[in-house]
Amino acid sequence: MNDVTVTVSGRAGNTPALHTGKGKEYAMLRVGSTRRFMNEDGDWTDGPTLWFSVKTWRTAAVNLARSVRKGDPVVVTGRLEVEQWETAEGVQRSTLVIQATGVGVDATRGKVEYSRVVHHEALAPAPRDADGLPVDPFGVGAPEAPEREDDEAGVGQRELVTA
Repeated sequence: MNDVTVTVSGRAGNTPALHTGKGKEYAMLRVGSTRRFMNEDGDWTDGPTLWFSVKTWRTAAVNLARSVRKGDPVVVTGRLEVEQWETAEGVQRSTLVIQATGVGVDATRGKVEYSRVVHHEALAPAPRDADGLPVDPFGVGAPEAPEREDDEAGVGQRELVTA
């Protein structure tokens, strides 16, 4: 089956909130995209607004919920999928949803500040030897530092720092 990949730019219609489904966190976002065009009189006119449902999962959902607010300009890329469900009255319903592979604030519409998220809980502590020093994973030892002319005067020497 071929995936249909779409890219949409527009404005966030809501502030995304985290939910849990299938044991994983997800966030939903509505994106409104309005085409602007020049009419016969030479004036810019807004066309109809198209609304898209966007879903992100796991870490992307957490980042989305922390980063995007209602009204922010966004660019979304993802797979277009059909979600189906049954109402309480037994009526079958379906809707198109963009399963986002990328969501970002649109830098063409304002200043964007990026902040990388480091998930410390996913990092394992580095192995250490009996003296508490980090173990060399390759077993070759640290390379010798080249000597510098100013080392005799104590300039250019650095203290070894271990984490």
